[in-house]
Amino acid sequence: MPYLLFAGCCLVWSVSFLLMKKAVVGFHPITVAAWRVVGGGLVLAYLCWRRQAWPRLSARQARWLAVVCLLGCGWPYVIQPEIVGRQGSAFVALAVSLVPLITLIFSALFLRVYPSTPQLVGVCTAFLCLGVLLLDGLRREIPLSDLLLACTVPACYSAANLVIRRQLSQTGSLGLTFLIMVVTSAILFPLSLTQTNPTCNSPRDWWLAVGCLGLLGTVGTGLATYWFNTMIQLEGPLFAGMSTNLVPIGALLWGWWDAEEISARQVLALVGIVISVVWVQAATYQRPVPAPPQAAPENPAAE
Repeated sequence: MPYLLFAGCCLVWSVSFLLMKKAVVGFHPITVAAWRVVGGGLVLAYLCWRRQAWPRLSARQARWLAVVCLLGCGWPYVIQPEIVGRQGSAFVALAVSLVPLITLIFSALFLRVYPSTPQLVGVCTAFLCLGVLLLDGLRREIPLSDLLLACTVPACYSAANLVIRRQLSQTGSLGLTFLIMVVTSAILFPLSLTQTNPTCNSPRDWWLAVGCLGLLGTVGTGLATYWFNTMIQLEGPLFAGMSTNLVPIGALLWGWWDAEEISARQVLALVGIVISVVWVQAATYQRPVPAPPQAAPENPAAE
């Protein structure tokens, strides 16, 4: 099951960056982010209703949920379409692939979960390949500000993944993902009402933007985030985060299909990434991620 979820996330998220690119033609980036979580929330509400899996959180867990909403959805979902509109879908997908390396560092610092030697070799090799891809971006004169903004996205994702693993692992992944969508919607949707959307060149472009935004919210955000959170709880944040190393392959292919420039350097680097992912996944399968430390009992008087 984890590997099916892994493949599903890779497939869906690889095309999500192209959907963002088409959606920002007709909508402001904050509006794109808002409707992503609204669409995802609607899909997950239906699944929760069908399975009667409505979530319940303690006050302490609710505070950690707010952190996940900010880091895992709020900031990344606004920044991604903003940069995609300027630099293309493939570039942002490459930046997101830094998630496994940052997750490895955060896991060692905050969870005291240290990688095995094969895991470390695989992730570092993938990082070197990603460095080649980012240097290729500098060669194309992508502003440093956009590079730095793009790098904040994987950092936020990694932090949110670790919070889910450490503080919210006892909450069902379906209910947890639904709550994340609802809370983030409550934050972003009012902000989207204050934004001015760009003017499309034709009705066709506007309807294409609407359709892409709908798919991005329901499938690319709702279902894929549910699958991803399930992987975090079953196999740990490093296993789940490695899915982002394969996303650039599909994103580059979709970008090429949409007339974005694809270089031989990018293709060679992605071959190295694929080999690294297979290596790390094999090492993870042989060495299961330890269970997160149990949280101390809550003091009702402190709430």
